[in-house]
Amino acid sequence: MRNYLLKRMLFIPLGIVALAATAFAQANPEAAEWYAHTVYPAASSAVGFLPSLVGFSVAEWVAALFLLFCLGYVGYWVRKVAVSKGERGMMAYRGIMGAAAVACVALFAFTFLCGLNYHRYTFTQHAGYDLAEEGADPAERQEELVSLASSLAEGLGRERAELGNDVDLFAAEPGEFERYAQESVVAMRKLAERYPALERPLYSPPKPVLASKLMSYANIGGMFFPFTMESNINVDNPFSTVPWTMAHELAHQCGFMREDEANFIAYLACKESDDALMRYSGLLLAYDNATAALRKADPEAATQISAGLAPSVQRDLAERAEHWAQYEGPVQEASNAANDAYLKANNQSDGMRSYGRMVDLLLAEQRAGEGDQSS
Repeated sequence: MRNYLLKRMLFIPLGIVALAATAFAQANPEAAEWYAHTVYPAASSAVGFLPSLVGFSVAEWVAALFLLFCLGYVGYWVRKVAVSKGERGMMAYRGIMGAAAVACVALFAFTFLCGLNYHRYTFTQHAGYDLAEEGADPAERQEELVSLASSLAEGLGRERAELGNDVDLFAAEPGEFERYAQESVVAMRKLAERYPALERPLYSPPKPVLASKLMSYANIGGMFFPFTMESNINVDNPFSTVPWTMAHELAHQCGFMREDEANFIAYLACKESDDALMRYSGLLLAYDNATAALRKADPEAATQISAGLAPSVQRDLAERAEHWAQYEGPVQEASNAANDAYLKANNQSDGMRSYGRMVDLLLAEQRAGEGDQSS
């Protein structure tokens, strides 16, 4: 019995190591950056190699099997406690220690395949953008936001016309997902030539998720799963949003975990692509964030810019809004709350609002003269 209990206790130090490493990385970003450049690429590529060889989401099956395991585990030990008269305390202890061992192993794996990257240098530092002006005069920021949203709106119209104003971008044609999964990897490799911090030995192409409807109810467009290094994509989404979602999740594969930075990296990768839908998708992402910020600063200007969008772009946005409206409800609210808590626990103190910080990066790019330029 003693050996049985000690076996479970052997895993507890893994959780302690994970917590200590996280605390050290949080206090020493340079150490987290070193890890992101040296150990992480090799470790993550080794973990992701086998899953990358198949076209389906291994993560989806791992998550489903783990959920079944948890349900079975709880049921088993509840029954053991109920039927073990005189030994209920010991049975409860064994069950709890087993669960703690599993949790410590999972925390250790998460920390060294994902968690430490939350504390590395920001992508802004690698890109060389100056965010010092984000606290500038409100009137100046408002003017910048109007310029940014207007430029993005013009870019959307231009790319939509190239795609064909009458072409339906809501549903994917057969084989399109696989094509854009490869295209998103190509876009990220191309961007890595400009920003070497994005280089990876292995990019695992994005995978479609069978349970995409459930992801929609949870308000999730994509999910990076560090235990298999897969970028899992909700294919229930309007397809015009899928390319930027793929690039966003690939940015996480590259070790950039902050949501605003993953959004910005996705935008950069998409806008430099040779594919019009990739560029259109990236501009949609940037436009959404820019106009959301502009509505707070100047609602009238935001309305005017939205009204001036090309009719085909307005149709795409209306279809997307109608699609997402059907999933609003308590499941989405609970999922948003869980995501908010997760982000706050991982060095993103403003939680879900961290997605919107992409605007500061877009403005910094605009100041540097590298933003979208209408022809």
